[in-house]
Amino acid sequence: MNYKIIDKRWYPVRQYVLFMLSFFLFSCEHPDLTVVVPNENLRPASDFIKNNYEMTLFSAALEKVGLASTLNEKGPYTVLVPTDAAFNELGIFRPSDFDKMNLDSLKKVIQYHILPRRMLLRDIPSNGVDVRYATLAGSELYASLGSVGPNGGTPTNELFFSGAKASRKDVILANGVLYVLDKMMKPQFDTSIQAWLAARPTYRVFVTGLKKFGLWDQLATNGPFTIFAPTNEALEEVGITEETLQTLSPEKYRADVLFGSYLIYDKHFFVSDAKVMGIIATTGGYTYQLKNNLHEMSFAAGEEYPSFILSYYLRLRADRTVTAPIIAQVSYGIRAKMDYLCRNGVIHDLNQGLVRPEQAIK
Repeated sequence: MNYKIIDKRWYPVRQYVLFMLSFFLFSCEHPDLTVVVPNENLRPASDFIKNNYEMTLFSAALEKVGLASTLNEKGPYTVLVPTDAAFNELGIFRPSDFDKMNLDSLKKVIQYHILPRRMLLRDIPSNGVDVRYATLAGSELYASLGSVGPNGGTPTNELFFSGAKASRKDVILANGVLYVLDKMMKPQFDTSIQAWLAARPTYRVFVTGLKKFGLWDQLATNGPFTIFAPTNEALEEVGITEETLQTLSPEKYRADVLFGSYLIYDKHFFVSDAKVMGIIATTGGYTYQLKNNLHEMSFAAGEEYPSFILSYYLRLRADRTVTAPIIAQVSYGIRAKMDYLCRNGVIHDLNQGLVRPEQAIK
């Protein structure tokens, strides 16, 4: 085998020539050789949702109500997507569960989770409570953003839409932006608080008590009201049943204590509103006197360890003085049964009673 011997003095020259040649080739413009790599994250909304493992049920709902193709159009859209776990809390575990629902009602609920605009976190007023935005359903949702407390510090940017927390924010899409929610928003659209309660047997004793003590008819008016609705079992624990109600004379009891303690007048509060108020004010929550009475009620909220589910707290005191005795103090953390948005206010389930009849005697 023959070998060609190269003079070692030519090595530097050869290396220099090769270096210059490679530099020339890679520095020249070659538009016809340029390959544009697409950004896989910038998909239109429906495609992004369909390819996300925690959004399979919302994707199925979009298909069911005929909105999947709409969310791939130009937009722009802001899509508020509850996770599969949020659907599971309402007893929805598979796409076939949507077959049991009224299609028109389902469509309106899904449309409520879509805004016909591109709304980033920076577009939402800082420390705002219940700022309203139009939805595809034709009704309004409410955004609350707790950012900075009275003493400053690092912004927390806790964001809620109609009571549902945004666990992921500003997910940029090709045709808008997406937020991930930890629970379903539950708009009742044209239903009044009165009609909502009357249609649910689990609150039958509460409804009977409101009627007997003259607090029922107002719940069909414009309000707004915030209602903490005790279940039949909750009222039975404090000695109130349909049978015992028959023996109570309205003239002998303070109606605004016995049943009015479950009502907030002229306010429209999601549980998250109390949390946001706790961020922007040192006192936190909302404290008020019962209507026509000296009793003081406090409404607050926070994440309970170890679940960190946003829960609410109620405390009833005899009056507003520091030394006033606490009559009742309860907490509630079943996320799927809070924040029912009705035409004239918001309803929250309550599984504990507040006032015994003997505590409301005049």
